[in-house]
Amino acid sequence: MYEGYPAEESEDIEERLERYLEYVELEGEANPGFLGELHFQGMTVYEWIYTGQRLSEAEVLQVVDLLQDNQPVFVSGNDPDTALSFTYDRFHERKYIQLMADEGRFLVFINGGFSAEIELMGTEWEISGGDISDHRLEREIMRRIRDYTA
Repeated sequence: MYEGYPAEESEDIEERLERYLEYVELEGEANPGFLGELHFQGMTVYEWIYTGQRLSEAEVLQVVDLLQDNQPVFVSGNDPDTALSFTYDRFHERKYIQLMADEGRFLVFINGGFSAEIELMGTEWEISGGDISDHRLEREIMRRIRDYTA
């Protein structure tokens, strides 16, 4: 992570811009605006590790919260025996997703209520009834169905 514009002593905007462009060429700790590294691991819940000394734990948590608030978080594990059950959390709105295989199709239940039916149309899975209004959630559901049926 890098500061967008590291604090500079000069008030001359041209000089500050020139110095900034020099900094952009520098990587890691050689760059005066280097704040450390933030690594995300895992495919479902974002697990993270911060390596660096310039940010406090509270500042790192603010960055992590900002990044996670703008991305969906998929948590497997409502039903440990199947990959077709998971939790979806986006913008702190949690939804419990259950995909039920049923004779060449999948039924999608969100928070216990029926939402959509997905069928294999040629070589692609497509929604044949109902609706999934969140496109990121729809992509995740389709990915899980493809993985499950592969």
